[in-house]
Amino acid sequence: MRKSNVPLLLAILVEAMGYGAIFGLLADLQDKFGFDDWGLGLIAAIAFPAALVGQLGLSRFADRGYTRRLLWFGLATASIGMIWFWLGSSLWEFVMARALVGLGSGTFIPAARRVMLSRNPENPGRAISLAGAADIGGFVLGIPVAKGLETFFSRGTNGVDPNTPFLVIAVILAIVGPIAAMTPEPEIHEEHAGGAEIRKVLSIPLARGGILIGLGFAVIIGTFDSVASRFLKDLGGTDGELILVMVCLFVPLVAFMPLAGRVVDKIGPIRCGTFALVFAAPLVIGFGLTRRLLFIAILGGLVALCYSVVYTSGQAAVAGGTIPRGLAGAGQGAYEACYAIGAMVCSFAAPLLYQRNSATLMWTVAGVASVCFAAATWSTAGAARSVKVSHEDLEIPPIAVSHEQR
Repeated sequence: MRKSNVPLLLAILVEAMGYGAIFGLLADLQDKFGFDDWGLGLIAAIAFPAALVGQLGLSRFADRGYTRRLLWFGLATASIGMIWFWLGSSLWEFVMARALVGLGSGTFIPAARRVMLSRNPENPGRAISLAGAADIGGFVLGIPVAKGLETFFSRGTNGVDPNTPFLVIAVILAIVGPIAAMTPEPEIHEEHAGGAEIRKVLSIPLARGGILIGLGFAVIIGTFDSVASRFLKDLGGTDGELILVMVCLFVPLVAFMPLAGRVVDKIGPIRCGTFALVFAAPLVIGFGLTRRLLFIAILGGLVALCYSVVYTSGQAAVAGGTIPRGLAGAGQGAYEACYAIGAMVCSFAAPLLYQRNSATLMWTVAGVASVCFAAATWSTAGAARSVKVSHEDLEIPPIAVSHEQR
C-alpha cells in the first residue's frame, strides 16, 4: 500500500506559512524597530541565496541516503529562523532569521519532494504539483493568518506585535514536522547532475528560453517580496484591505495555473512566456500610477493571471528542453540558480528605487525589465519559438526524477 503524503504536505504548507508571515509583516517590523527601506531589500534578498544553498548544495544528498536527515535539518533550521523573528529586534537579526528560514525551506522542500517522487515514480507530475500547491498555498494562507495573529496579540498593548505570530507558526511546525520527518528512507541513487550537465542545459535553446522567462518571473517576485508590504501600507489601507489586495495578487496566480498549463501546451512555452511578459509590463507600471487600493487589487489580479502563464511557460520550456535528454535535474538546478540570483538582485534593488510618496520609478523599472527578458527570450530562442511541449508526452528517467529541485 502506498504511504500517505499528507504529513509531508502539511509540513510544506506550514513551513511556507512562515514565508507568508514574513511577507505580510515585514512593513510592521520596520515600523516597530525603525530600520531603513534598504533593510527591506536586504531581508528579502538574503532568502534566495540561502535557499539556493539548500536546493543545489544540500538537496543532492537526498539521493545518497540522507533524506530523513535533510528533512530534520530543514525543519529545525526553518523553525529556528521563525523563533529568531519572534525574539529579534534589529535589522541584522531579521536578516539572519530570514537566511535560516530560506536555508531550511531550500533543504526541506526538495527532500520532501524526493520522498513523494519515490512513492509515485510513474506519475512524477502529480507529486511535484501537490508539493507546489502546498508550498504556494501555505504562502498565501500565511499572510492573513499572520495579520490575524498580529491583531490578536496586539490587543491591550500600546502598539502592534508583529513578532509573536512567528512563534505560533514555529510551534505548529514543531508539531507537524516530526511526523513528516519520520518517513522511511527512499531508494539511493548514485548519479548526480553537475556543472557539465548544467552547461549543457544552457546550450539548449528551448531550456535557455525557459530560464530567461523564469528571470522575468523573478523580477516581479523579487520586487513584491521586499516592497509589496511597505507599498500597500503606505497607501493607507486597513489590515483587512491589505489582506484583500494580497489575496488578489496571489490567489489568481495559483488558481489559473491549470488553465495556463493547457494554453501553454497548445500554443508553446516560448510564445506564451514572451507574450505574457510583454502584456504584464504596462500593468506592472500601472502599480506606480495610482494610489487607490481598489485599482491596485484589480491590476494585481490581472498581473497574477499573466504571471501564472509566465511561470508555467518557463517550467514547461525547461522541462521540454531537458527531460528528453536525461537532464531533468540539471535543468531544474540551472533554472533555480538563475531565478534565485535574479530575484535576489531585484529584492535588493527595489527598495533603493522605492519612494514613500511615489512608486512610479520602481514599478516602471520592473515593467521595462519584464519586456527586456521577453525580448532576450525571443531573440535567442530561434527555432524553439514554435516548439510545443506537452508534459503528458514527456518520459522522465527515474534517476532524473530524483534530482528535481524546488
